[in-house]
Order: sequence, then structure tokens, then C-alpha cells
Amino acid sequence: MKPPVPMGPPDVAELRDLIDQWAEFTGDLERRDYTFDLDNWRNDVDVRELILEALPMFSREEMGDHALKLDAADTAFTAGTRVFKRCIWGHGTQKKEKWTPERNWWYFRTPLRSNAQLEDELATVR
Repeated sequence: MKPPVPMGPPDVAELRDLIDQWAEFTGDLERRDYTFDLDNWRNDVDVRELILEALPMFSREEMGDHALKLDAADTAFTAGTRVFKRCIWGHGTQKKEKWTPERNWWYFRTPLRSNAQLEDELATVR
């Protein structure tokens, strides 16, 4: 049996793809109501967590224009959301993952232009 092939160095193109996803999502928040449920919201903001995890592997120079695109997307996300009183994943997950409102701020925000289902589900987050 052959040993597993070692993984190569991380690919900056993957980080750029995540930033593109984040930018599209945050742009949509500015243009229209968020019509999905809490599971979808969590999945959407998880993209920003993946970006955070990848950022130490690349310089802003390697990211190119995507570094500025990330800055603009973060600004758009902040403008299209409001502070939420707790982590959208709940206290247990927040504690386990060591997420803080300062470092992982996307998990502590919800859409300004929300919907009844999402708001009902957010009310149950503990």
C-alpha cells in the first residue's frame, strides 16, 4: 500500500474564490432582503470564517486585488447587518470554537433586511 500523497502548499486561488463568494453574498445583502433561514445564514457567514483561517497563509500582495475586495465586502456586510446579542451558532459552539465578537464578528451579526422565519429561529439561539 502506498503512503498518502502529501498535500501541496495552499493555493491562493482557493482563497480568492472564497472572497468572491463572500463579496457576492455581502453585495446581495445591500440589494435585497435576506429570504433564507438560520441554517442558510450560518452557512453564508461560515465562508468568512474559512477566509479568516486561510488569511495567514498568504500576503496581501499574493491576494492581489482580492485583498481590497475583501475589505469592501466586510464593509458591505457590516452595513447590511446589525449586531446580534449572541453567537448565531449558540453559546456552546462559540465556547468550543473560541469565537469572540471581536475576532469572529460575522457570527455576531444578523441581516438588517431579514424575514419572519429567520427572526423566529434567531429568537431560539441560546
